[in-house]
Amino acid sequence: MKIIKATKRDSNEISKIFLEESNKKPYSQNYSPKTIKSRVKDMLNFGSIYLAITDKEITGFIAIAGEGKSNIYIDEFWIKKRYQRKGTGTEMLKFVQNKYKKKGAKSISVMTSKKAKAFRFYKKIGFQKNNDEIILNKKLK
Repeated sequence: MKIIKATKRDSNEISKIFLEESNKKPYSQNYSPKTIKSRVKDMLNFGSIYLAITDKEITGFIAIAGEGKSNIYIDEFWIKKRYQRKGTGTEMLKFVQNKYKKKGAKSISVMTSKKAKAFRFYKKIGFQKNNDEIILNKKLK
């Protein structure tokens, strides 16, 4: 596997992975293809996206926001189902952590659901719950 920086040429493949994986349970985000394409465009314009490439296939991506600051943020991070639990995500996070540490970042943040497998993944590789912040939610009627 290799990790490269995405370009606008990669937008369609990134969008496919994003749409397919984000609409699965427990996420069930129900994004439309149009919304996904817009989000990918914004992530490329205002941050960086890195791709995992295995046998010339894009197998996942990680989008980073907050470049040039002491705290970077994982905006989106999706791995194709058949490549999950094979080290792809761990390698991508190591790559991002090393790259941004060299650029002066002091921390990396991500938001995920406690119900998601991603929560256990992040905890396993050293992410800790931030006790200073909480997400509040209100149902609109």
